[in-house]
Amino acid sequence: MSGNDSPKPKRVWGTPTVSAADTIAQVAANDATLEVLDLSGSAIFQMKPDEYMAQISEALAKNTVVKELVLVNCGIGDRGCESLQAALAVNTTLAVINLEKNTISATGASSLAMGLKNNSGVREINLMNQTQGRWTDRCLDDFLQMFETNVSLTKIVWRLESRKSFAINKMITRNNEIDRRVKSNLDYDDVLPTALKGKTIVLPNKDYKSSGSLEKASSTSAGSDASSDRPAGAARPPPRTNKVLARWPPAAAAGAE
Repeated sequence: MSGNDSPKPKRVWGTPTVSAADTIAQVAANDATLEVLDLSGSAIFQMKPDEYMAQISEALAKNTVVKELVLVNCGIGDRGCESLQAALAVNTTLAVINLEKNTISATGASSLAMGLKNNSGVREINLMNQTQGRWTDRCLDDFLQMFETNVSLTKIVWRLESRKSFAINKMITRNNEIDRRVKSNLDYDDVLPTALKGKTIVLPNKDYKSSGSLEKASSTSAGSDASSDRPAGAARPPPRTNKVLARWPPAAAAGAE
């Protein structure tokens, strides 16, 4: 089902026939009709975001069906990210996570990074338009540390105002290269991070085609400093790290000026 272009089954929170308990029960029960879970803008969820995030995360920890978790404008903060961290540490089914327009700070983002350290399923995550200020260098260091063992995350939608964005872009480029080689049955050991050298890489969601939920709430592309002001469908300008991103491996481009 994940490899075709047919509409993904969705569970939309807050409709007259859907209760919070019913939705969480479906996730926990691996309901086969629930591949895209979209809770965006739910007034019910916004009333108790920490409580519902804890329940949803507990259910996702055991779920093997849900591919996309869309939680746009749900009032989610750092405690919610702590709950999701635990689920990400064990779940290998989720491929796309959209957390745009919430109240996540650098602390919450660091929790997500820790959850993704050994995650092999999540390919895309959207953290745009949070209300709690900029991502700190300490937070970005946590993401760089995450990339020492994570080779599945190929897209991050956020806005960075830090020189560390160059290093993070290199890691995303590396993961995309690993993804390309795995799909093409090519050797990838030379581009693996040191901690994974000599190991077989399994990317359970490498062939998953997103429903587009990551782009629906934001017209930006992944990377370090995408702007939310870019019109939908507009071409993204070349990244400032173009010389590094355009060539692989990074060492080959390091001295090119």
